[in-house]
Amino acid sequence: MEAVHERRVRAEAGGEGTNGAAGFASLINRLLSETFRLLDQKFALLKLELNEELAAIARRTALLAVGGVVAVLGSVLLILALAFWIGELVGSLPGGFAIVGGSLVVGGGILLAVMRDRLSRQRLVPEATVEELRRDVRWIKHEL
Repeated sequence: MEAVHERRVRAEAGGEGTNGAAGFASLINRLLSETFRLLDQKFALLKLELNEELAAIARRTALLAVGGVVAVLGSVLLILALAFWIGELVGSLPGGFAIVGGSLVVGGGILLAVMRDRLSRQRLVPEATVEELRRDVRWIKHEL
């Protein structure tokens, strides 16, 4: 607070900035240095915020992976329980596993066949756009 008061007293007394051009240059230099310092602080803050966001993304991704593993393990346990239950119903534990395993193989095979068929019919090239480009090429050749 005292430094501000001393500057004000010097400015009123004419001790500061007696040369107008030097005072203006000093003011511009101070303004530029303060602007650069502000920009440096903003970039440092941006870097800090980005690091925090990346750390949060990494934590969430790790938890997502853990959740996926837990879900898969739960599914395996449910399939095993179903196999044991069906095995008790049919009177043969291997029979229960065979029924559940066979059902999974058939269901997975059907899914694979359907998706393979859909992928074989999938066109990677957009036909309408390609036809438009061909038409443009023919028009350009005709005009030239």
